[in-house]
Amino acid sequence: MSRTRAPLCCAALGLSLLAAGCGVRSTGVVDGGEAASGLTKGLRIYFVSETGRLEGVSRPTPKITEPASVIKLLMTGPTEGERRTGLTTLITNGPYDVTGAGDELAVRVPDTVLDPASVADRNLAGQLVCSLARARSVLDEDGRTRPDDVRVTVRGEAGGRLGPYVCSDFLE
Repeated sequence: MSRTRAPLCCAALGLSLLAAGCGVRSTGVVDGGEAASGLTKGLRIYFVSETGRLEGVSRPTPKITEPASVIKLLMTGPTEGERRTGLTTLITNGPYDVTGAGDELAVRVPDTVLDPASVADRNLAGQLVCSLARARSVLDEDGRTRPDDVRVTVRGEAGGRLGPYVCSDFLE
């Protein structure tokens, strides 16, 4: 081999070794752990999963002027795609009455006797508490109100009371 070809061959050999992986070995599948949890920014409403857990879903921020506006979104229910993943709403049509101001809200559930021991009633309360609290924080123009700053009491029109709760009481 000539002296001029030797450096070219060495360079070609070096580039081929470099392209072959730089000495990095395959690691296989690496588990990244659990998905991030906690509260995010923007409007979220909460539905109940097939396993009975609350799951928040993002909604483009519609023009809401008061926390009670999200009740209509809850009554509309999950989108088709969300229903396919097992989400549902326990909020049915009816005159839900939201009262209070600032960080203290109360919501009256029509034609209902609330039972604190009922899983369904707890999930219904969770949907209302988390969705109303998120709406209240979105409406705060100063951006100081966090959803867990908002305490919500749920009252049955025909009797019973749940709360006051904050959203994290329902999220595990």
